Amino acid sequence: MKITHEPQSHRYVLSDGEQFLGEVEYYQEGTTLNLVRAEVPLEHRGEGLGIPLVKGTLEAIRAEGGLTVRPVCPYIAKYMMKNTEFDELKG
Repeated sequence: MKITHEPQSHRYVLSDGEQFLGEVEYYQEGTTLNLVRAEVPLEHRGEGLGIPLVKGTLEAIRAEGGLTVRPVCPYIAKYMMKNTEFDELKG
């Protein structure tokens, strides 16, 4: 599985080969990405993909550098509260 940033669509996508497994949508204000929605397709819910989706997205944002995040989505906010290794990304 891998995360791909699609800036033209304002999203990070989790995929396995050609298979779409989920996305995190955002809107950008300056250097802050407001993470508004994390979603896994209905046919893949219950497979434990939410965590790799959110973790991979946050790791990709950190690797890009120079950005902070505001977790608007409750799932992402909860993940970030429990996983303090991403605290430096909070804007």
